Amino acid sequence: MASNDGTVRTARGFRQVSSERISRRVVQQFQQMMREGELRHGDKLPAERELAEQFSVSRNSVREALRQLDLLGLVESRHGEGTFVRQPTASQLMAPFQAVIELSSPAVDSVMEFRMAFEPGVASLAAANLTVEGQEHLTAALLAFERAVEEGGPVETVDSDFHLAVARATRNTTVLAVHTAVYELLRDMRTRLDRSSYHPHDKTVAGHRAVYDAVVARDPELAGRVMRAHLVDVAGDLRDPAPDGDGAPPPSGAGTAAE
Repeated sequence: MASNDGTVRTARGFRQVSSERISRRVVQQFQQMMREGELRHGDKLPAERELAEQFSVSRNSVREALRQLDLLGLVESRHGEGTFVRQPTASQLMAPFQAVIELSSPAVDSVMEFRMAFEPGVASLAAANLTVEGQEHLTAALLAFERAVEEGGPVETVDSDFHLAVARATRNTTVLAVHTAVYELLRDMRTRLDRSSYHPHDKTVAGHRAVYDAVVARDPELAGRVMRAHLVDVAGDLRDPAPDGDGAPPPSGAGTAAE
């Protein structure tokens, strides 16, 4: 490169492009092709050598890209058959975040803040888009939760199922996918909840019933408001769980620890 005085100087500051960066670009191209439908679930990928030729990169870069895609749940290797495109599950996508929840107690507050920002909008959309079928699923989920609470049986699954039914009522596939992924994060968090707070007359049951009534009334504003109030109760009990008791209902005004 020539300077103003005619001398040639060596340009500095260029950085070597690592194979890791190349593999990341390969991964990004795979993701784009999947978004655009060029690659679909079940498609078999070419062999490493052919992929390297098509991408004009080394086989090592291709191998690293395939490893990253496998970790993302976007491809799977079948012994003796090859590598195939797959549809990732919510559990696979959220696995790294699950580790954060397990190892960092402050993350509980972070997840609850997210839920309070996200789920009231879900409830509002459910109220706006509710169908007869959606109402039937929501009714069944509510009754299953109330029955489990009253009988003193396991409640974690039916608790989640109620919130999932609200998400399904939106008829929005993106909302449902995100909601399902978030609830994967909450599996271990639920073990922190005090089972004695699941009394058939406590605020948890009332909170679910209030959400149900607002959605069924097709009142988006009310649905969002009562969902947020319910989650505020949940967050309060996660921060300050009730002491072990004999299963009696909590004192009036006490929060509950259900979802």
